[in-house]
Amino acid sequence: MKEFEKWFKKAENDLLSIRNKLASEEIPIDACCFHAQQTAEKYLKAFLVFKSVSFPKTHDLQALTALCAKINPIFHELKEPALKLSDFGIAPRYPDDFDDLTLEDAQQAFQNALLIKNFVLKHFIG
Repeated sequence: MKEFEKWFKKAENDLLSIRNKLASEEIPIDACCFHAQQTAEKYLKAFLVFKSVSFPKTHDLQALTALCAKINPIFHELKEPALKLSDFGIAPRYPDDFDDLTLEDAQQAFQNALLIKNFVLKHFIG
């Protein structure tokens, strides 16, 4: 398995986690948001790995999309969904942060993760 494929596999596991959580009777909204951010992060990193671009250890989706945009400027289109997901990389893992998240927030985070996934896949080779 190629390195970028490993990133894809991990990202798909995050998506599966979100799907399973959203289908459960009790939905851990913060965990859904966290996994949405993780999905986007891993797809962006897979693109960078495929293009042989090194990247810092970061959860900052805006920084990652900026690196991707250096390769293909169309990645600037991901600025808004990346911004919406970036805060979910760390804060939801700790008590008292994002206590007011709603099911709608989790569903929107999931949609943003899917948008970034589909965008990366569409522009993967180009």
